[in-house]
Amino acid sequence: MQLTFHGHACVSVALPDGARVVIDPGTFSDTGALTGATAVLVTHDHADHLDPAAVAEHLRTTPAAQVWGPASAIENLATAGAARERLHAVTPGDVLEVGGARVTVGGGAHAEIHPEVPGLPVNVTYLVEADGHSVYHPGDSFVPPAQVPGGRVGVLLVPVSGPWMKLREAIDFARSVPAVTVVPVHDGLLSDIGHMLTGRWLDTARLGGQYVYARLTAGESLAA
Repeated sequence: MQLTFHGHACVSVALPDGARVVIDPGTFSDTGALTGATAVLVTHDHADHLDPAAVAEHLRTTPAAQVWGPASAIENLATAGAARERLHAVTPGDVLEVGGARVTVGGGAHAEIHPEVPGLPVNVTYLVEADGHSVYHPGDSFVPPAQVPGGRVGVLLVPVSGPWMKLREAIDFARSVPAVTVVPVHDGLLSDIGHMLTGRWLDTARLGGQYVYARLTAGESLAA
């Protein structure tokens, strides 16, 4: 598998059979995030994770593409004009066959922003596995995967900035989930200085760990 970062919370996964899975194409993603996507996975319906108009247009121009996400995200896409027969609601515990990949749905709750902010959406997580490789996207949460294939996740995507999190939580998440590679995501609010400081704390040189820390810029890829 090859993972490509498309800005903020969006990544794509190129599968060995030629399928291309895009996770969380939101309004902060680069404009090419959906190009060639055969499947779209959405963790929740916040705009920085789902751009309904862009995804609906992609479905219109790409007849083979399908979308999976929680019910609230599916309704937003239907309202934007996406064909309902190509939209699939998921709940934690579901196991999907997407392209040549096995996708396990987990999570359930968006991390709390503040006790006085009500109505947070359902947030699901995705563990994508193919040919012995794996990628885990937690959306806006630090919920670990229910199972760690082969004892280690290939690529663990770790949110590093947002109104709902502390950097301490990102550090603990990266250290608690066995992973070969840690890639920071949800970074649209960070300046260059913020990226530098985040890298100093999450890199294994600072606090220890058995993973490789790899920050990607938009459009950059690595082997998952």
